[in-house]
Amino acid sequence: MKKLVLCGGHLSPALAVIEALGKKADIKIFFFGRRHATEGHNNLSAEYNEITATNATFVNIITGRLQRKFSTHTIWSLLKIPIGFVESFYYLLKIRPDMVVSFGSYQSIPTVVCAWLLGIKSIAHEQAIIPGLATKINARFTQKIFLTWAESAKYFNGSKIEVVGNLTRGAVFSKTPRDEKIKIFLSADAKKIFVTGGNQGSHFINKIIFDILPKLSEFKIIHQVGTTNYGGDLDHAKKIEQTNYLPIGFIASENIGAIFNKADLVIGRSGANTVWELATLAKISILIPLPHAAAGEQLQNAQLLEHAGSAVVILQKNATGDKLRNSIDEIYKNQKKYQKNANDFSKKLPRDGVEKIKKYIIDDFYVRKDN
Repeated sequence: MKKLVLCGGHLSPALAVIEALGKKADIKIFFFGRRHATEGHNNLSAEYNEITATNATFVNIITGRLQRKFSTHTIWSLLKIPIGFVESFYYLLKIRPDMVVSFGSYQSIPTVVCAWLLGIKSIAHEQAIIPGLATKINARFTQKIFLTWAESAKYFNGSKIEVVGNLTRGAVFSKTPRDEKIKIFLSADAKKIFVTGGNQGSHFINKIIFDILPKLSEFKIIHQVGTTNYGGDLDHAKKIEQTNYLPIGFIASENIGAIFNKADLVIGRSGANTVWELATLAKISILIPLPHAAAGEQLQNAQLLEHAGSAVVILQKNATGDKLRNSIDEIYKNQKKYQKNANDFSKKLPRDGVEKIKKYIIDDFYVRKDN
């Protein structure tokens, strides 16, 4: 029995690998992640909910990070950093995997470093154009680095890298949701907007949507509010009584494809996985990059689609309800042009990233070691 450990904060590519390898009975997959969404919240994280619904085994790792803004949780987060290393070392020693695959974020660093100390091979996949600090650190301890974008190559040792594109879940291409409430909502004959701030949600975007909802009565709006319930956003959203509005804390994999497919327009942040899925599915979007993302990563991600002509980018400092409403009107006025640009850009993207990583893992498990 071969054993594989996945770790990191980028959930979508991890799910794609689990899906690709899940049918191989002789490979057991473990996922090292956080059970709860973020410091100070008891809500279960998106990775916990999603991973436990697969055939992978979830292992809770308590670790901290260097926060960009001081808060009441900063000290506790710093104190958790050594805990993450101890727990990672313990579980790796107990499981003794054949390989570790990391997907960025502070959560992955203890696992990758401890794997190196234990002589366990590890590889990484980077989703963003500008690699995050975690992947830059992990690159010192990994044997191979797979990249989504060729522009990221300059940040790494050239002998280690391979550009494969991002890893896309099969569910993203599904057109039929399993949730009956979502199915009924999407079946309505109306223009549809999907609003998302990611798995944890965006309090900033949520507030703007709440403010302008009365001005969006002609649209069906499905809103991923986020799992953290920061500022009581999810509680507030559930109290809104508008038949054209459907708020959801977290949208599970089996429903996300249908929502993307039916949406005429997507409004959200510009994390690496969101931007890749928008590009792959040729969706028109309005993007409000997270301003304090590392090295301006989200702005660069958003500008990819803006330059392709399939997205409008609004800086958070300029984002208001009126600005968003005007951008929505502008996009629908020129919808055919935006859609053509989205279709053209989509055709240029590699689609076999997950198969290439799957082959690399299987070859390492069964071929290279036998030669």
